[in-house]
Amino acid sequence: MVRKIVIIGGGAAGTSAALEARKTDKTAEITLITRENLPEYSRCGLPYVLSGIIPKLENLIIHQESVLKGMMKINLLLKTEALDIDLKNKIVKVKKLDENKILELNFDSLILATGAKTAYPNLENLNEKENVYGLRTAEDVKKISEATKKFKNVTILGASYVGMEAAEALMKLGMNVTVIHRSPEPLSTLLDPDMAQPIRKKAEEEGIKFILGETITEIKGDKVVEQVKTSGGKVIDTEMLLIATGMEPEVDLAKKIGAKIGAKGGIQVDEFMNVGIENVYAAGDCVEYITATTGDYSMYQLGTTAVRMGRVAGANAAGKKVKLPPLLGTTTGKLFGFELASVGLTTRDIKRKGLPEPVYGKATALTKAEYYPGGKKITMKILVHPESWKIMGAQAISEDTSASQRINIVALAIKEGLTIKSLAELETCYAPPVAPTWDVLVLTAESALMKLERMKKN
Repeated sequence: MVRKIVIIGGGAAGTSAALEARKTDKTAEITLITRENLPEYSRCGLPYVLSGIIPKLENLIIHQESVLKGMMKINLLLKTEALDIDLKNKIVKVKKLDENKILELNFDSLILATGAKTAYPNLENLNEKENVYGLRTAEDVKKISEATKKFKNVTILGASYVGMEAAEALMKLGMNVTVIHRSPEPLSTLLDPDMAQPIRKKAEEEGIKFILGETITEIKGDKVVEQVKTSGGKVIDTEMLLIATGMEPEVDLAKKIGAKIGAKGGIQVDEFMNVGIENVYAAGDCVEYITATTGDYSMYQLGTTAVRMGRVAGANAAGKKVKLPPLLGTTTGKLFGFELASVGLTTRDIKRKGLPEPVYGKATALTKAEYYPGGKKITMKILVHPESWKIMGAQAISEDTSASQRINIVALAIKEGLTIKSLAELETCYAPPVAPTWDVLVLTAESALMKLERMKKN
């Protein structure tokens, strides 16, 4: 009998699931549902369309509709919303948004890849204002792009990575940008304050204004936001308000069928991406999964993890028994001339989880030999457990394209349970035009190791 697989959500997780299911079962009837009018596209590329670095949204499409429907034989339903799930009869009720038509889809296996949406703060009448934006979808970019043609002043709430990307993109379009962030420095989910500070200073040099340690408590204006008031009493005139305080997992359907919802608000899944209901799986930005550093559940709303989750869910929905290893949240990006990367926990994460205060190593070096022209500064910080000497997290910022590969090495070290001593003993390559004699990774590890050895003696 032909296996019927229905996947709700056509982003990175959903499409990866569909492709992996097809790879696993050549005869399965696979249906992929998405509310959007485009097949899978790179959400990570949206800020670059906004700034004009990438000419048009269509350049971001990863799998063309013709390929999914033709070569891969996937029943792709664009502009289609899942309304309800009947678990007993294994039916998904959907609505074709462009035709106002209701369909019923039978399934043997179901994958929830419902993603996430902009998490709007609880401010009175915020959702009624015409000039409030998120940066999550292709439609968001279209709306923001149209607004930039009319307006000059934009306020961004949240100096998350998305918020900082938006700030840089809008600055390049000639906008006056003010960023409001409740933490002492931007990028507080990725970097410690001392590591984020150089990026913030460079952004300020390029014209971005920051209000740190505060949030918005009040908005003023009739149909549009005209002013925002901060918790510190500052009043800012604005013509646009962009919300970048995080993403809220879309879990309404999961709740309806009794899937377990975790403390972070996402669907909790096991190592097979199963939601605790037979033949029902979940993947992507709507999911909470086990962390490699502490063993608890967290949400890693990253393209890379969405693809990994989707592939595991798709294979298992098609009959395999594939496991996903615990996640690290290895992240990289580029902002205001800096490449940044991080893995594992930040100092703030460690404190919030009640873990022992980490011992850290920190070093700054050049990416080439000191005497060779063209070397750029790279700074690295590694957080180490004071008792086990195992690595809890690491961060790097560089004026060159070299931060991410150092963090990838640390990610492997954490995954394999290595101690900081192993990293300090790492033999790295050297050539004047390529790399220095002592790599910043080794220097940072040695810095932490020296502190730990002194603590041990005392």
